[in-house]
Amino acid sequence: MMLSNQVQAGEELQEKEPSQHTAPDLNQHKTWSWIDLLIIVLGILLILFLGAILFVVLMVAMGQKPENLVNPTISQTLGLTVLESVALVLGVYLFGLRRKGLDWSSVGFRHTSWLWIGISISATLIIIPIVGIITIVFFFLTGQPIENPQLDFLLPEGLSTTNAVLMLLMAGFVAPLAEELFFRGVLYTFLRERWGIWISVFTSSFLFGLIHGDIAVGITGFLLGVVAALVFEFSKSLWTAVIVHVINNSLKIALLYVLVYLGLQR
Repeated sequence: MMLSNQVQAGEELQEKEPSQHTAPDLNQHKTWSWIDLLIIVLGILLILFLGAILFVVLMVAMGQKPENLVNPTISQTLGLTVLESVALVLGVYLFGLRRKGLDWSSVGFRHTSWLWIGISISATLIIIPIVGIITIVFFFLTGQPIENPQLDFLLPEGLSTTNAVLMLLMAGFVAPLAEELFFRGVLYTFLRERWGIWISVFTSSFLFGLIHGDIAVGITGFLLGVVAALVFEFSKSLWTAVIVHVINNSLKIALLYVLVYLGLQR
């Protein structure tokens, strides 16, 4: 009887004491601190600044005037797209991952399932017409002409078949990858680790829409960001967010060029 009581007391004591083999609470670990985020953002801005100086120097060396960027040529448009993508990727890598000794999985580049690939594709194909309707309603309510505010950027002077393919590659694939790396891989993760899913989804999406500098494009960017953040959150893979962004950009750019080819767009 005494032995039984001792065994029972030992079991109760063991239950009260935390096990040394208990898995650590991952929610207590934060990938990025406020200082990390500030350093990454400043690093991206620094690369953009230095790249812009080099860009202007090359323009002047080629006999072009910097003020021509108001109506950029295809080469200038491609150059600016490359600059943005390089700044985002290098900024996150050099000032974030490499500085802290982290790997790419820290920003979400992890394996995903075919199920989540299918969900990401389906969600994008559903959201595109919805965003289109919302944008048209916005133009109607504000009395603005219904046209793409990014038309001059996507249809610069000197557009040829080769240049169209390059533009589709850069704006449809490379730029979305770079933007998702920062806005979902870094910014959303930073917010998510502090304020939960929904505040993080809407805040990161709002900031993503804000940087586009146009209300109509910003609305599109916000809604796209919401979908991208949600598939990233629940799939735990940044590739699903990249899929959403790539499909959205690629389909819209491809449709625009088809309309130009058919003579239905200037």
